Amino acid sequence: MIFNVAQLLKAPVGTSYDVALDDEDKLDLQDVEGELAGPVAGQLRLHRTNQGVFASGTVTVPMRLTCTRCLKEFDTDITFPLHEEFYPTIDVVTGAPVATPDDPELSFPINRRHEIDTREAIRQNLLLAMPMRALHSEDCAGLCSQCGKDLNEGPCDCKPEVVDERFAALRELLNGASATEAD
Repeated sequence: MIFNVAQLLKAPVGTSYDVALDDEDKLDLQDVEGELAGPVAGQLRLHRTNQGVFASGTVTVPMRLTCTRCLKEFDTDITFPLHEEFYPTIDVVTGAPVATPDDPELSFPINRRHEIDTREAIRQNLLLAMPMRALHSEDCAGLCSQCGKDLNEGPCDCKPEVVDERFAALRELLNGASATEAD
């Protein structure tokens, strides 16, 4: 996931070449709920721009997540687009330092050896692509709130929860509203 772009930086603006993400580099998944379930895959096109290198493509990250309803672990692929600009820190011809963009925290640097490291860009975009609630199946029934039995394996023997009688008037309103909709 580290690519040398020295020749691309010497090329005219508009030059591009394609690279494949290799599975030997490891992705640091700090701040990400879940863990890698396999190698990261994807294709990127590196474009020479007037300011640096623009990387665009699609990345697929196999993840092992925990279902938020039934707490079972499952594997899934998270695929997302990657569109990020990388800015040089050293001029490739002269070796002189180059001014960085106004907000260095929002940009990705090209290091002194003229290499781009896509791992941080992939990690940040993975964070945005992660599901808010990981579900192993859309129709996951979850766990019983009383006994904790996995309701995907069948119903449990628990008695229905006692409804607070202070809400009886609301229940009657709801029952009355559903009865008039049926008519």
